[in-house]
Amino acid sequence: MSIDLSPEEFRRLAHIAVEVVCEHLAALEEGPARKPVPKPHRARLLEQPSPQTPQSPEELLKRIANEVMPYPMGNSNPRFLAWVNSPPAPLGIIADFMASALNPSVAGGDHAATYVEHAVLRWIREALGFSQSSGAILTSGGSMANLIGLATMRHTQTQRVDRTAGLQSLSAPLRVYASEQGHSCIEKALILLGFGTKNLRKVPTDSNFRMDLHALASMVADDREQGYHPACVAASAGTVNTGAIDPLDAIADFCKEQELWFHIDGAYGGFGVLAPSARPHYQGLERADSIAVDPHKWLYTPIECGCAVVADTEAMRSAFSLVPEYLRDDTEMPWFAEFGTQQTRGFRALKLWTLLQQMGLPGYGELLERDIQLNQLFAKELSHHPRFEVLSQSHLSITCFQHVPTALNGNRSALEEHNTQLLLRLQQEGHYYLTSTRLNNHYVLRTCIVNFRTQREDLLGLIERLDQLAGE
Repeated sequence: MSIDLSPEEFRRLAHIAVEVVCEHLAALEEGPARKPVPKPHRARLLEQPSPQTPQSPEELLKRIANEVMPYPMGNSNPRFLAWVNSPPAPLGIIADFMASALNPSVAGGDHAATYVEHAVLRWIREALGFSQSSGAILTSGGSMANLIGLATMRHTQTQRVDRTAGLQSLSAPLRVYASEQGHSCIEKALILLGFGTKNLRKVPTDSNFRMDLHALASMVADDREQGYHPACVAASAGTVNTGAIDPLDAIADFCKEQELWFHIDGAYGGFGVLAPSARPHYQGLERADSIAVDPHKWLYTPIECGCAVVADTEAMRSAFSLVPEYLRDDTEMPWFAEFGTQQTRGFRALKLWTLLQQMGLPGYGELLERDIQLNQLFAKELSHHPRFEVLSQSHLSITCFQHVPTALNGNRSALEEHNTQLLLRLQQEGHYYLTSTRLNNHYVLRTCIVNFRTQREDLLGLIERLDQLAGE
């Protein structure tokens, strides 16, 4: 049996696949936000034996339709309000399919995929306010984008000995400062880069869950006095817990004064700078030495698609390039492989290139503004309800809250158990899906709106259903 398909057979099978996807998209509004995989079906998927005989392509597509498509993560549904997982924009799905047909390795070279990525990176720099001379590369997601930014920081702050003698040669350990609300990928990156967790200093936050500048300054001064080398502040442009945006401009001033690298994790919220109401809170974003953003979050691009931008292109290239000088060909363009960890790279850019042109940057600003305004409306409705309390509302699209029955008000342990069971019941129903987090050691329910399908009625219905479940 040949692995190849004739054009006619490919067309026939592709039409079957398109119909399956169309049915999936058509059912989103009425279907559950998340449907648990039944245990017997889970076991069948996990324990199926390795295939020994060929199966027909048509039969395999039917299995995908029956065994995989009915049990999605749920993030395409308008009532999925968990984590920071957006639905893929339909045109991006089509572009991703077409990119797979080409299947290039976008390490560099003279083919269309390379130039498409360069164009996309130019547009991202513009959106974020970075110079067009800065370095940039598309990545698998925010975790890798943060790793690339912090690796360039390490290379710069060690005077570039990290590639030869390594961190062990330094007389003073390097220290990095991030908010207590910072994402775990910052800590993981520092582990992988050899800093060790004890050299990540978690800075307390203010009442709005933003990095406390006075605490930061005190920690940096104390570390200098004790013989450490303060190297970097990793700020957040939209934390995953609450959507808080650290005071970026003030942090930029502090980093310049103290000669620290200024890194921003904007994986969730970085593109919020496009939304008119949120833009004032991003002052200083363009002053960062490096930033991580995720088009596959708030630009609704199919996963995987992250991006790292570094102000100093030469430092970024020096941190990652292993191409000898005599092989570098700058008469055209340096290869992407010199600016990140991957040699073989997928054609991530086509889906983003397509969507950015479909919407335009102002159009994306309107989409993000819509999510923000829905979040404002949701928080307002909660605050006016006698049995809900808002504990955190951001300038972006995340709200943290509790259901507070009068009988439990003031009883912290009972209130936590009540909200835990309430969320469990809601998730088991599946019509709505959200998750929880902890703020100031309080258990809270959390919604995140990064969904162009979510409507006002979905949010009002969620409030009503939570209150009904609590009454039951």
